[in-house]
Amino acid sequence: MELEIIRFIQSFHTPLLDQLFQFITQFGEAPFKIMFVLGIYWCIDKRMGEYLSYSFYTNLMFNHTVKNIVNAKRPIGEEGVRSLRVSTATGSSFPSGHSQGAASTYGAAYLILRRYKSAIILLILVLLVGLSRLYLGVHYPKDVVCGILFGLTISYCTYRLFLRSEDKSKLYLATLVLFLPFLLVLPHHPAHMVGEYLGFIVGVAFEKKYVNFKVKGRIAMRLFRFMIGIVSLFILKWFLITLPFKGMVYQFLYGGLLAFYSFAGYPYLFRWLNKGKH
Repeated sequence: MELEIIRFIQSFHTPLLDQLFQFITQFGEAPFKIMFVLGIYWCIDKRMGEYLSYSFYTNLMFNHTVKNIVNAKRPIGEEGVRSLRVSTATGSSFPSGHSQGAASTYGAAYLILRRYKSAIILLILVLLVGLSRLYLGVHYPKDVVCGILFGLTISYCTYRLFLRSEDKSKLYLATLVLFLPFLLVLPHHPAHMVGEYLGFIVGVAFEKKYVNFKVKGRIAMRLFRFMIGIVSLFILKWFLITLPFKGMVYQFLYGGLLAFYSFAGYPYLFRWLNKGKH
């Protein structure tokens, strides 16, 4: 039944739709979601960006845990199924990481914006990301549906916890403790993910105590701040990748350094640059 649904959706395929859905699916991939979250944290609303980051990382750990426990096969290679952009189809099939990540990230954005028009746009985006995973032949319908439901649930739960928690660091650490036993015993140890989440926790705490940057300035200045931040982050990532190290410890430090720079290092840098102008 599920394969028939995929084949039906793919029966409308054209070269144009192939390109369109390969573009749409990127809204559910980590690079775009990270740019979305950091853009808000650096340039629009620091508190909102912090919550979006918490929802993003919680969703990531949940998805990785469930994927490895269920270990479901993807429809790639099934008769009559065309699979495109398979390089991004990593891990097992259930639940869809793209669909769940989109629902969690953009669902969390709606919970803060609380605007009807925003809800419509964000809902359409989430559904299109889910549809793209079926059109590209890398997920079954149940993967997409459950991924969206998981993502929306996580965005709501993390939102309520974020609002009620006075000590955010304790909340973030408690969330890590909840998932850590599963992450450590699974066959694919996510050292990079754990390091990145800890880098987020330490980075946010460091920023609040020692940096305390202000999100202000004209639109052109904020756009410039965002572009410099993304470029510098990719330069740091490139530098770390070129280092002659491998293994879990390296992956842990790699993720941690990138996250710490994103939430504390770069904010300190542009606060320092702003001080130099006065």
